[in-house]
Amino acid sequence: MKSKFAWCFPLEEKEIKEIWNEAILTVDANVLLDLYRYHENTRTALLDALHKFGGRSWLSYQTAQEFFRNRKKVIISSVNSYSEAMQNISDIKDSLEEPLKRLKANRIIPDEVSESLRSDLYASIETSLAKVNDSKSRHPDFFKADPVLENLSQLFDGSIGDDFTSEILIEATKEGKRRIDLKIPPGFLDSKKDGIRPYGDYFMWRQILDHAALVRKPIIFVTSEGKEDWWERESGKTTGLHYELLKEVHEKTGQRFLAYRTDRFFRFSAELSGEESNESAAKEISALVKARTASTSLLRLLSQTETHSSQTENSGSLVIELLRPSFVFTCSGHLEPNFLDIPAVSARLVSHPEGMPRHIVRAGAGTTFDFNMHVKSIAYQEYLPAGEYIFEYRASVQDISPVGE
Repeated sequence: MKSKFAWCFPLEEKEIKEIWNEAILTVDANVLLDLYRYHENTRTALLDALHKFGGRSWLSYQTAQEFFRNRKKVIISSVNSYSEAMQNISDIKDSLEEPLKRLKANRIIPDEVSESLRSDLYASIETSLAKVNDSKSRHPDFFKADPVLENLSQLFDGSIGDDFTSEILIEATKEGKRRIDLKIPPGFLDSKKDGIRPYGDYFMWRQILDHAALVRKPIIFVTSEGKEDWWERESGKTTGLHYELLKEVHEKTGQRFLAYRTDRFFRFSAELSGEESNESAAKEISALVKARTASTSLLRLLSQTETHSSQTENSGSLVIELLRPSFVFTCSGHLEPNFLDIPAVSARLVSHPEGMPRHIVRAGAGTTFDFNMHVKSIAYQEYLPAGEYIFEYRASVQDISPVGE
């Protein structure tokens, strides 16, 4: 079995270490662009981790192109973040004025209460504004001197791939379109971009595989992308790179392949090196990865309507919107009041968008205050369509029969 499905078998610790000692390191453009978003400590720590690969670093032409195409925009956005933070603090200050006036107008409460509160709050606000201004003053002017660009130039000196020839670009564009139409990873969720930009992830992926086949070396790929057109998810958890991608690596290169999100790569790099973990840097990288993932949220809860609610039984309906096609999704509902014990839960899908493939619905609870429902496509390479889904559910601490029976 392993000879025919080698990409499905987990690697042993010894094999992973061997790959780290031999592999070519390559990264997605977002890993490089995020260097402009980090604090100096984090930026330096991540660059140090990348430099551990020395002459074993390589960048696809597509990645380099995306980096330079977006570099100035990201730099400006990072600077603008300080202005946004100052505006947010000013908004907080403005929002305090009316409730402070109402507190002062309350004749029962001594004036010194409102005056002391006003003084403390405004002093805290001024301190926060000063800290933001200080941080802004120390932020590098990357347009005048760019240590990130200089560092990356050294890291990938002589190690950037070639662009597609005009003939290959035509063929790759057709293949990119085919993959988006059939929702084959990577990048099929970028279909709304203009021009040939929807195929950018595929172009990068293809260039990485071509290079792996050429140099006959294993690959370590790092990305801060968290969308479902790269990663498989089960019950709300990322379980690894898409099966189709791992299979394609094996078939087209015959090489071993490791893929990491930036935060996991950073932590594992320190672990393998026996170094003390830089926790402040690790937390900042993780926070940015989570923020990016949240900004590409898969679901939106539209409503939960209860038909019965007690500490032993809760039933009703849950309406959610799936924002983009996915093989699987998990949605959650609340139990109010909290149950006396963890309940059993049953659920059924009563309405869904057109084009729904064969699927399964499971429900369960791990706490006394919420429950989860999981929907998974069981039709090969068919996604659950985006749109509105309506569930009926029932939760009980007693034995219950499935909804509808």
